[in-house]
Amino acid sequence: MKIFKKISIVSAMVLAISVSSCKKLLEEHPKAALYGDYLKTEPGIKAAIASAYRQMARHWTSDGGQTQQSQGTDEFINGGSSTSSQYGNYTLTSSNGPGFTTEFQYVNTMNGLMGYINESTTISAANKQLYLGHAQFIRAYYYFFLVQQFGGVNADSPSGIPLHTTFATEPSTTDEPAKLADIYTQIIADFTTAATNLPNTITSTNPFSASGTGKTPTSATAQAMLAKVYLTRGYTKAGSAADFQKAADLTKTLIDTRATYGLDLWQDFADALKPANDYGKEVVWAFDVGSDPTYSEYCCGNGRGWNNLPVLYRWSYNLVGVSNVAGNDQPNQKLGGPAPLTRDVYNGRSYVRVAVNRPYAIDVAFANQINDSRFDATFQTFWIANQTAASGTKFDGTPKGALAVATNVSFTSYQIPVGGDTAILMPQGAVAAQVNNARRDAFKGVIITPAQYNNTVYPAIKKWDDVTRIAINDHSTRPILYMRFAEVYLMNAEANYMAGKIAEAVQSLNVIRGRASFRKPEDGLTIPKNQYRVTAASQAADNAANFAAMQLTPAQIAQLSIPNNTTVGSGPCGMDLILEEYTREFYGDGRRWLDLVRTGQLLRRVKMYNAEAGANIKEYHKLRPIPQVQINGVLTGPKYPQNPGY
Repeated sequence: MKIFKKISIVSAMVLAISVSSCKKLLEEHPKAALYGDYLKTEPGIKAAIASAYRQMARHWTSDGGQTQQSQGTDEFINGGSSTSSQYGNYTLTSSNGPGFTTEFQYVNTMNGLMGYINESTTISAANKQLYLGHAQFIRAYYYFFLVQQFGGVNADSPSGIPLHTTFATEPSTTDEPAKLADIYTQIIADFTTAATNLPNTITSTNPFSASGTGKTPTSATAQAMLAKVYLTRGYTKAGSAADFQKAADLTKTLIDTRATYGLDLWQDFADALKPANDYGKEVVWAFDVGSDPTYSEYCCGNGRGWNNLPVLYRWSYNLVGVSNVAGNDQPNQKLGGPAPLTRDVYNGRSYVRVAVNRPYAIDVAFANQINDSRFDATFQTFWIANQTAASGTKFDGTPKGALAVATNVSFTSYQIPVGGDTAILMPQGAVAAQVNNARRDAFKGVIITPAQYNNTVYPAIKKWDDVTRIAINDHSTRPILYMRFAEVYLMNAEANYMAGKIAEAVQSLNVIRGRASFRKPEDGLTIPKNQYRVTAASQAADNAANFAAMQLTPAQIAQLSIPNNTTVGSGPCGMDLILEEYTREFYGDGRRWLDLVRTGQLLRRVKMYNAEAGANIKEYHKLRPIPQVQINGVLTGPKYPQNPGY
């Protein structure tokens, strides 16, 4: 049987469909009329919309969802405990790649909602407009997500995804991929109409403004997504240079009218990552993943949410000992001996699924850790002893001295360590370069320099830490920030660069770079003492100097004038600078594969920076394989084609 038009699932009603037998198509026989009637009611519409947003969140929070957009890029390699290494090693097949059955379920639900809503006699005109706006937005999002992953019919790809805009009440055994141009035309039409139907801001009268669905899309969200669609289509055979100008114009309008939508940048990059600002002015769109069973799902006990970003990028700090092994110098020092750390709530649970790719992430993107505050706001690079342990040894075998333990270690709440000695220190830059055996012996803990990073030891990403966690193994109830306003500036820079308007690209890049130069004294509380920080007395002068240093230099502007070059082995081009800014702003957001595919830089930059993935990656990996279950489900008419190379 065919899967593409599978009857949809909403949170209030599940319709079971069997794919195990071609003769017995349905285990149950849903009543389409009843289903349609439910989509004429406000409870049915709200359930359909809320469940669709919940499914979107899974694209960006689950282990598989995050890893498939992060592993195998210039930013990340497979973590030592990865359970989805096929993405990092580019060994994807039609059986182990991502699926898209669920996405089409929600597309079909939105098709039904849009088809039935006007038949309702009890829903106000204003609410009909609002619900239609959400349905149009949701359908556009899912098709945009799918076309980026799997493509559509064009000269290079005979396969891709189908396009359905009418409600299917029964399974079908036939289907075919749609033309790439038609898919983008539909996405653009939906986002354009959604921008008209959705409100400018979320108010108390919005039924989706309460707990459960996050900071839901507004007119500004739809416009920003529309700009992203034009930007993406511009690189494809379905687009043209005019798409880049449209993206530039849309983002410029959003920047100029940001007050209308209650959007803006925080002055301090670190503030954009604070839990208190998860629904604040810089967030364009966020998904809730909390513990409200009406809209979400429990995970991991204690009624906690299922956002696993705080653990996905963490390594096993609790397994590292502090002895210096005689005869071994950096970077070959063994991290053995007594372990002064155990898992606690503050340092979190480790998954070791995705590891920092040092040659690019540390050595290139985050090389400037003085003028640019984003490394310090993103990474945890020191750990305070939280359990009593025997003294480690120096290289000659004599004891270093036991580490003092923090006075407020907690296994039931998030507590920034007070007192205690540093058990693990990851110095950067010039400080790391000065580390020698004498410095290691003088330090009671263990020093790990960038030369020692691998797929099990690396700086942890702290930007998604949840201060409300109450148990070591808890995941997070923080929302997924799908889009921050900083991305609008970077899309504007990228679109102008591709349109040949370098001065405009420079202007937007300098806004983001200038913001990154700002620091507050309290930002230094969670970084090592030997890293750069400002004081109350030095803040004004230091920030002014950092701001000047962060503005693009003449040499960088000259590089920005070099057109996008996607040839493997080619020299620097302007797109490299733009992609580096995307890294610094959104590292660990689970989006990098999409950025590299969109810009045509996947093959070039992976081979340039990622030895693990570079050994296997091919040009055809810019698309994912069509899932085998979908191919097998088309039984009538032409066989559904696989994407090239798989």
